[in-house]
Order: sequence, then structure tokens, then C-alpha cells
Amino acid sequence: MVKLVLYNALNRLLRKGGFVLIPAREARDRDHLVKNYGLRNKDVIRLNATPKGGLRQHLIANQQTKWLEIGCGGTLEQDFHYIDLFPEGVVDRSFQGRYSRIDIVHAGESQLQKLGKFDLVRMQHVFEHFAPEDGREVLRRCASLLNPRGYLLITTPDLRIFAKTYLNDGFKGNPQMESFNREAVKNGRANAESPDSFYFSVFAHSLLHERHLWCYDFDGLKYLLEETGSFEDIQELGLDHPLTDFPFTHNRPEEDVCVLARKV
Repeated sequence: MVKLVLYNALNRLLRKGGFVLIPAREARDRDHLVKNYGLRNKDVIRLNATPKGGLRQHLIANQQTKWLEIGCGGTLEQDFHYIDLFPEGVVDRSFQGRYSRIDIVHAGESQLQKLGKFDLVRMQHVFEHFAPEDGREVLRRCASLLNPRGYLLITTPDLRIFAKTYLNDGFKGNPQMESFNREAVKNGRANAESPDSFYFSVFAHSLLHERHLWCYDFDGLKYLLEETGSFEDIQELGLDHPLTDFPFTHNRPEEDVCVLARKV
């Protein structure tokens, strides 16, 4: 946690000059950076396309400053309103009035109307917990929560990155996949004798009490967004995109696919 706080603090300073620090765990594997993210071979600190760029600054500059986070998981920022499944009483008092206990999959129209309208709806590592059937309904509800020309931001684990890693025998014994390997062993589904496929499968099921119900990449998310008929300008925010900002858009840049769409 201390390392994460220091890392984020350093990046806040760097972003003022238009720079971003690539996580150290990524910098150890240059091939991974180049193949999966398209970065130049010597990149460690990347210059943003615009010195004052990033989605946060873009929204502020356009006076689109009412933001909603769906599935915050207990991590709260001052700039957002929040919905999740844990009781309001466990939320920090300073966020009372900006947190609501709502199940977005089954939310009624009156609940959504009470929330109001937003300029940005963000879901970071939440959408993979919905099967496509529920995911379609979630996207429709997100559209109903957005102001015209408002934005929907979704990050999920990128199936492309994980598939490439698996096909290159990159799970079992790979330090970069240590957290996945550890979870696979912890929940009893893999051990030293298990094949690489067992370790890859931890990506699909994740924690036993927070299971992933589907695997997404950009094409899959774009497909569902287009089905709603409510979004346009659907684009992937790569690490070199001028609207990319850590951790505002990418909170796990080593595994994210990040998609931005605008309400019609």
C-alpha cells in the first residue's frame, strides 16, 4: 500500500509536465510492453500526447464535472458519486449523500432517477463480473444515467493480453503473473504439478466470492455498446492515447483494456 501511495504521488507530479511513470513490474519485461502495449523499446517514462491531457482534464475543461463510479469496492475519491452493494453505514461519513447502495443489474427506474444525471459513468474492473445478458442491461442503465454527450468509461482485464501470455507459456513460474498464480494455489485449483492452463483459468474465475462471469476485449465491449444503440465514438484508450491518465482511466495498466464511449 505504501508503494502504491508513493507511486501515485510521483505520477501526480509527473503529470503536471505531461509525463507518466510506467509501473516497475512492466518495465522489467520490455517484450511485454512492446508487444501488448505498442510502446517503444526504451520507454519507462512516457510523454503524453498533450501536456495537460488526460480524460480528467478534458472533462474539467468542458465543464463536465459530475461523475459516477459503479462498483467502487470501498475505494472512494472526492470527485465522484458512488454506487455499490455494501451498506451505506460502512461508508466514510464524508461520503454520505454521495454513496448509494444499488444493484445496477436490477436497479429500478425510480432508483436511477433519484441518482440523477452524470457527465461520466466509470466502471473499473467491474464489467467482467457481469455475463453478457446482464452486461447489456447494465449498459442500458448507464446510458440512462448519462447526460447527452456524456461519457462511459469501462476497464476490464484484457482477454488479448492474457491469451497471449498463456500461449507463450507465460503464467506458471512467471513473476509478472505472481498474483494470479498465488490466487490459483490459494483457492486449491492449482499446484506445482498443474499445467499452465490451470493458472490461466484463475483469470476467468478470479476470487471465489467475486467471480468473473465473462472475458472481454475491445471488440467484445464495442459489440455490446453498439447493440444498445445509445453510444457513439467508441474507442480504446491505449497507453499512448491523449485521454489516458493513470489511475483515472487505467487502474491496472499491466492488464487493462480501457474503452471510452460517448452517449448519443
